[in-house]
Amino acid sequence: MNKIIISILLVVFSYGVYAVSVKQCLFSEMTGVVSFEGKPAAGVKLVRMVDYNKKQYDETITDEDGKFYFPAIYRTNLIGKVLPMQFAVAQNIIAYKDNDEFLIWEATKMDPAANSESRGKPLAVTCELALEELSGILVNGDVIISRCNWDVEADEAKSISFFDEDI
Repeated sequence: MNKIIISILLVVFSYGVYAVSVKQCLFSEMTGVVSFEGKPAAGVKLVRMVDYNKKQYDETITDEDGKFYFPAIYRTNLIGKVLPMQFAVAQNIIAYKDNDEFLIWEATKMDPAANSESRGKPLAVTCELALEELSGILVNGDVIISRCNWDVEADEAKSISFFDEDI
């Protein structure tokens, strides 16, 4: 009799846990083109990192036209609806070309929705490795520092300043 009760409780509890789970997008699907001095950069290795309690890495290589693709990275948060928690995910993409390393994307994603980095639009970027300076924008309150451009409207009346080490 006790085994039956325990089995029923386990089934009910398991169903309840999955019923309150939340699917969170740690890094939205990204397509793009990488160029160097205005020309497609073929064979560039891109390493993507997300950090939400632990670091995860994946990588891709640009094709002959400089094009690349990263699938979205999701996680399921089993207690996300039960306990209030701040969602904050570090995002980073480094490009490796001819023994040089280029930071092309660094952000903190504060919204678990897919494509929040582009206000709900597909995240399609063009990245220029030869840019001397990175640009920074705020999107939905998220700071994004990048060598890329994409179809997004930055938050109004906000800017990002970069400070020298001397300041």
